[in-house]
Parts: sequence; C-alpha cells; structure tokens
Amino acid sequence: MKPILAAVTAFALCATLKVSVAEEADSADALVSSWTLVALERFGAGGEATRARAPHGLLVLDGAGYAFEYFSAQSPSASTAGQTDAQRTFAEHGGFWGRYEADAAAGRIAFEARSGVSPNVQGFRFSRRYEVDGDRLIVTSEDEPQAQGNARFYWQRVPTVAHLTPEYRQVMGFWEHVEERRIVAATGEVLSATRRAPSVIVYTPGGFVGVHFPRLDRTPFAGDAPTAEEAQAALRGYIGYFGALSVYPGEVAHNILGGASPAPGAILRRAAAIAGDELVVTLQNTGAIVTGEPAAQLTTVHLRRLSDADDMLPKPP
Repeated sequence: MKPILAAVTAFALCATLKVSVAEEADSADALVSSWTLVALERFGAGGEATRARAPHGLLVLDGAGYAFEYFSAQSPSASTAGQTDAQRTFAEHGGFWGRYEADAAAGRIAFEARSGVSPNVQGFRFSRRYEVDGDRLIVTSEDEPQAQGNARFYWQRVPTVAHLTPEYRQVMGFWEHVEERRIVAATGEVLSATRRAPSVIVYTPGGFVGVHFPRLDRTPFAGDAPTAEEAQAALRGYIGYFGALSVYPGEVAHNILGGASPAPGAILRRAAAIAGDELVVTLQNTGAIVTGEPAAQLTTVHLRRLSDADDMLPKPP
C-alpha cells in the first residue's frame, strides 16, 4: 500500500472508530431520564405476545448508575383464579432498585438489584435488551423473578419540570434509607430506631417519586411464585409505590399513582430537611391533625444521598 493511501485509510478508520465510540456514549447517555410505562407485552411459551391490561409504571435511570423501576399490570382473570389478594399483588406488580450499566454496542443493560417488590430480586444480577428511539425506550426482559417472565416494556421519556426551583434541585436524586426513628416531638429523644433491607426514595426532575422500602427480615420465596403464606409475609411492612411529586418550602408531597402499599390515590405530605448529603423526612401525625393537639411522638426517616441533580438531569443532545 502506498504511504499516502495508507495514511488516508488509517485516518478514515480512526474517524470511524471515534464516531462509533461517540454514538455508543450518546446512546447510553440517552437512557438518563424518567420514563413512564405506556404498554407491556407478555410472551407465551410459543413466543406469541399478549398486550397486558392497564399497565402503569415508572423507570428512572440516572447518570451515576442507579436505577429504579416500579410497574403493575392486570393479569387475566383465569390466571389469578384461586389466588389470595397477596398472591395477586406479586402476580401483577414488579420492580426493583439498584445499579445498572448500559452496553450501547450490544444493546443491553446489566442490572444488580439491591431490593424490590419481590424478596427474590434482592442481590439478583440480570440483563435486558434495550433500544432507544428518541423519547421511546423499549426494554425486553427474559425469565426474571417477579418481572412478568418474558416481557417487553414500552417506556416514554418524561421532560424536565419547567423552571426548577433551588428547593426542587436540592431534593432531586436517589436517597438510600439509613433508619427510621420514633422520637418524642418536644425533645427529639429517640424512643426506637428501625433499619430496613436496602431501601430507596428517588425524586426525579420529571416530577415523580419512587419508593421501595422492604422489611429487613423478608425471606425469599421457595419458587418464583409465592404461596399464600409467603406472599402475605413478604407484603407485611413493605412500602412500595410511585407517584407524582410536589415540592414546597420544607416539605414534599407524594401523590401515589400506583403501587402495592399505600394504595393509589393517597397523598403523603412529609416535612423534609436536607443537611449536606443527609435527608430527614418527618411523617405527619394524622391523630394530631384530627384533634388539633400537638403530636406527642413523631416518626422520622433518615436517608443518605446517592446521586444529585447533575446526575438526574437528562444529558443534552
């Protein structure tokens, strides 16, 4: 090969490689966002796809490598016949939170779940196929515990809330549960402290909130589908949902859209105080609200920051 031709060829290959690497990075960066579920397809043994009824869900992927997912979809009546309400919850609800890493060239996302709706997902490592087309994200799961088996999820990107306030930016991010404290309202004396299995609250720039709060002592199911007793035990003390977020001075409100507990429609108002990388959320005392008398005791939830506004905001194109 002549020197000039060799130089031109090398330059072209180098340029192609740079473009390829840049395109892969852009594809991975395009995942950073809040996504709402618009459709869910389940695959039968023969590979046929069936569209699930009434799917709802929230997927959050940030730039620090943290992921949150919660979804639900109604099961066919025949498949839930004879099930208890608790078993039906695990048949129709799924999701997790944890770490993720995208391989844009392979079109796959690798996940490591910290915990989720099912105790079987705690510590579970798995991967899913994905493709991004503008504001549409298609994710396909394969044989996962409590992920509706083989399924295809259609997610739609949520734009960033207009005119983000400093208070809103400060609260945005993934927050890991440290402990819950029962305190004397007047003095702050700690009466009891409770820890949970790996738990998280995520506040997104798209105006959503997601929560996975499992108990510390949950036992994995013997199989993918729980018995009535296993399902009841796993739901006891579990708090998990997604909803719309409202941020006020010194307060946040979780307007629940879907989840296992509490039920959709609830509005949870919480005092919120941030100091450095610590968030303290104080639950309302409904008894005090009803009677008008000051609360004798309060529950505070202490969390530490895992990611912030810079990690949460979608990357510019």
